[in-house]
Amino acid sequence: MKRRDFLTTAIAGAAAASLPAAAQPARKSFDFVQVDVFTQTPLGGNPLAAFPDAGGMSDAQMMNITRELNHSETTFILPATAGGDAKVRIFGSDGELPFSGHPTLGTAFVMALTRPGKTAMVLEEGVGPIPVTLERRTDGLFIEMTQTEPVFGPKADPKMVADALGFPADEIDSRYPVQSVSTGAVRLIVPLKSASTLAKLTLGHQLPPGQRAIFSGSNYFVVTGEAEIEARFLGFSSEDPATGSAGGCAAAYLVQYGIRKPEEHIAIHQGRFVNRPSIVYVRTGGATGKPTNVRVGGYVVEAMRGKFTV
Repeated sequence: MKRRDFLTTAIAGAAAASLPAAAQPARKSFDFVQVDVFTQTPLGGNPLAAFPDAGGMSDAQMMNITRELNHSETTFILPATAGGDAKVRIFGSDGELPFSGHPTLGTAFVMALTRPGKTAMVLEEGVGPIPVTLERRTDGLFIEMTQTEPVFGPKADPKMVADALGFPADEIDSRYPVQSVSTGAVRLIVPLKSASTLAKLTLGHQLPPGQRAIFSGSNYFVVTGEAEIEARFLGFSSEDPATGSAGGCAAAYLVQYGIRKPEEHIAIHQGRFVNRPSIVYVRTGGATGKPTNVRVGGYVVEAMRGKFTV
């Protein structure tokens, strides 16, 4: 930049800064509550920031705030438009999502802070209405959502999946298929014989583009060969400490293939590899081979409160 141009720019900037307050662009503040979902201990579980009154906030502001906070998702609560208790918009770093698990429970917790008598709510999300129940237990607030009915997608070749995702194919539990499942979001369920395999999984792996288009690029590794259900949800460059959407898919899968019984309360342990221990509680109605009425729940705790001025 030439010296003359630099001076012109600097003078213009100084003049703008010296404008009276009335001439400055209007800014507005928005309160938020940050919670940890699928845990009873702050700084565990999966963090979420929820904005209880996002009225007047633009899409661009929601997106920018989400990126600023740098959580996997952030939610923005708006007045209901379809008979529910609120409309909830969920944003991730790459854009708006029609549904996500821990944001649904965390948002319900934040809404419950100003609705002390509520035991049930309906959140209007991109996939439609999501019913949520709230149970105030002696050890905390337990929240459970009902997800959309399970849809079982195509089955993948175990060796192709193992080779692409970087672990030996013989560690897949061959009694059950590697299969994509959706209860609001499509996840590829990869059944494993042992929890020891979970420790071998690393970031930086994904299915080839054509296979991702068929089976999903979201992989949920679930231990089906041991008494305790433990899982990991790994993306290409990050790991989710607790995944409610995938937990619902796993619940349907476990009942579909007779690994767990209908209406059995199942605890899915997740998050130990990122030092954020979590428990996703799931249950599914119906019958073996015909799962229905998938519910995913967990405890939620408040971590902090803040204010954004945009």
